[in-house]
Order: sequence, then structure tokens, then C-alpha cells
Amino acid sequence: MLIVADDLGTTDVSAYGYPSAIPTPNIDRIAARGVKFNRGYATASVCSPSRAGLLTGQYQQRHGFEYLAPSSVRQPDGGLQPGQTLLAEKLKVSGYRTVGIGKWHLGVSADRLPTARGFDEFFGFLGGETSYISPEAPSAINQAAPYVGERSFRRDSDANQIGRWRAGTAGRELIRNEGEYLTDALTEEAVSQIRQQRGRDQPLFLYLAHAAPHSPFQATKKYYDRFPREKDPLKRTYAAMVSALDDGVGRVMAALVEAGIADNTIVIFTSDNGAATYFGISDCTHLSGGKLSYNEGGARVPLIVSWPGSWPKGVQENRNVSHLDLYPTILAAAGIKGDKTLDGVDLTPRLGKVEPIHEALFWRTGAEFAALMGDWKLMSNTRPNSFPWTFDLKSDPRETRNRMFDQPERTRELQARFAAWQAQMKPPAWAATSGFQVFHCGRVVFHDQ
Repeated sequence: MLIVADDLGTTDVSAYGYPSAIPTPNIDRIAARGVKFNRGYATASVCSPSRAGLLTGQYQQRHGFEYLAPSSVRQPDGGLQPGQTLLAEKLKVSGYRTVGIGKWHLGVSADRLPTARGFDEFFGFLGGETSYISPEAPSAINQAAPYVGERSFRRDSDANQIGRWRAGTAGRELIRNEGEYLTDALTEEAVSQIRQQRGRDQPLFLYLAHAAPHSPFQATKKYYDRFPREKDPLKRTYAAMVSALDDGVGRVMAALVEAGIADNTIVIFTSDNGAATYFGISDCTHLSGGKLSYNEGGARVPLIVSWPGSWPKGVQENRNVSHLDLYPTILAAAGIKGDKTLDGVDLTPRLGKVEPIHEALFWRTGAEFAALMGDWKLMSNTRPNSFPWTFDLKSDPRETRNRMFDQPERTRELQARFAAWQAQMKPPAWAATSGFQVFHCGRVVFHDQ
């Protein structure tokens, strides 16, 4: 089971011990039953490309998936590209029942729908965002309008409507559930799918891609009332959204126990990228930056894996790991051989060792790029008059001191590593839809999407 939050910062999950964290007892219990990766990284700091890397085990740039997937059929070439084989496709042909729930954001044309890319069934929405609940619903607490202007999140287009797709059937079943809180609805669907496993010999791959806590900032009174001491209504709503997500994780874990499959099920909890700190919703005092940046707050994500039947319990791992590693780890656990070049590795035989899991990890979005080797990280861009930033994450996890001047050889090595990696990648398969600057914890970041 792969559970993916949307825009959830590492510092917001109480399992990681930051003082500003929101209580997440159910996510914490996954860590107690498994391995918590303190240096887990997404392959991008924005939704679509990150999900492409996560579900294929390859850097998304190998296929030109550089920017956000368009949410319109008027751009049919956007999203998953030929040759990008999803984890669900490999598992399905090996006999797994494959179910996707929640946010897709990997393309909307017929050949890029979830049911065309390995899922037997998909319940959720195709675009990058949607409303959680109708603002008119009696239980709704809606903080969307004051913070995102006139932007509409209502379910008035194909990309943000909730539907159910089934492989082998045309079209979709439109689900009219605007009065039900979305996080709860996605959780209920996951619980239902797990309950259907009782008595089945066929294994299940469940991809639960929550929308929370991505904007719009909407919660119900049930969750909002849990944080009466938070005076900022936006931060209080964000905390409520994370708390609802955590409740959902608890219900899903309880369903696994009820179905009798908890001990032999791999449960992975992660986020597609860091928190949207430009809204002022998340802590910046321990990790700098956030979504849309390759600072640690944007690229480093919560990553927790539990497999009680085979993995150790209550272990912390401090080496650099990537979302890229989840695809080969799951395939190996299922006894399935890969048939392509993967950029990730099977983590199971590497647990408990000391040698690095990756020599280096890389990121690129338009002009922005980054490279990481051990504790040393390069951040730069190709804009005129730019210069590199080199950080020692061991002594400076907040990335406050540029070491390029006293570590020039280290900087050149990281630059050379990135250049060699970039030579293997393709240019973007479609143009960025926009370019803009955002502020992260007092720092200006330019970003293309």
C-alpha cells in the first residue's frame, strides 16, 4: 500500500520530532512498526513530476516530464509519456488487483488515464486540485477565498470532478459528493477496497493519493475544533486538514488488521513534495524553503515504510534515499523482475548497512537544478549572472551558509556530476505553463511550472 499526501512538510509530522509538528499519532505508529527515513527525497518539488518519478522508479526527465501535467484535453501530449511504465502496470500483469484512489495529475487523455496505465479501478479526480467540501455544507470551515483570491476550486470541470473509472469500460461514473469531506471520502473508499480483500487469494496494490493538505484550505468543524489554541485561522485549518489525513491513515491501518493482512502488507507513507510555505502555513525554522524550491523543505519529504513480516521495527535511517527506490523495492518484495533501467534501488538488502544508498541524487525544473552527494548539496540555476550555492547539510541543515568559496573543489565535483546526469536526460516534452517568483521563509525563489 502506497499512501501519498499532497504538500505535507516533514516538519509537520510529529514522527519526525520537530517542535512545531501537528500531532499525527497514526502516522507515528507506522514509524513505530517500521523504518523512518530522515533523509527521504522526492524527485521534484511540485506535484506532477514528483508523482511520475515515484510511480516509475525513473527520473521523470528521462521522458521529458519536467513540468506540471496539463489538466486539459486540449494539450493531449502532456503527462505520462510512452515508455513510462507505472508500478501498477507491472503488478497487474503479475496477478495483482490494482486500485488507485485520490489525485491523479499525470494526464487526462485516454491513453494517460489511470485505467489505461495499470489500474483496474480508480476513484478520484484527474487534475491537480479540487474542493474538499461545498462551502455551503453545514460542517464546512472554508479558508480558501481570503488566501487564494478569486481562484475557484469548485468541481465545475472534468479535471476536478470526482469520478470512478473501471478498466475495460468506457467513460466514468460521476460521483456527486460535494457535501462529504474529501479526505473522509477517499479514506472510506480505501477501507472498502481493503475489506474486499478478505478471503481473496489475489494480492492487492492500493495507491491512496490524498489531496490533503494541498489548497484550498478547507476543513470540517470536527477537525477544526481540535486546535482551539491556534489563533491564525489559516494555520488552524491546515492543522485540521493534516489531522483529518492522519485519522484516515489510522482507519486504513485498522482495516488491514481487520482483514487479517496487516503483518504481510508493505505500508508506505510519504508526500509528493514539501509544504507550500509561501502561504505561511508551515514551520521554516528547521528546514528552509518548501514546495517549488529545492531547499530541504521542498525536496525532503516524510518517508516511512512498514513491513512487519520482513523489515525491522522502530528503526531510523539517516542515509539519502529517494522516491525512486520505492518502485524496485516493491517489485522485489513481490518477486517481480524489472524490465527497464531504474534509477532507484531495492532498499531491503541495504537496510542496516553503512555504505551510501546513492552516490548522488539530482533535481531539475527548467532553469533550477540541484545535486546531492552525502551531506553536500549544490543548488543553482542557468539564469544570467547566477552563481551556485553549496551547502553542508550535516552542519547547516537550514542551508544558511554558502560554502562554494571555501569548498571550490566540492562545488566543481557537484557541478560535474550534475552535468553528467543532465546529459542522459531529455528536454521538456511540453512547455511550462507559467513562470513566477515566490517567497520561502524570506528567500525569493524563481520557478517554472
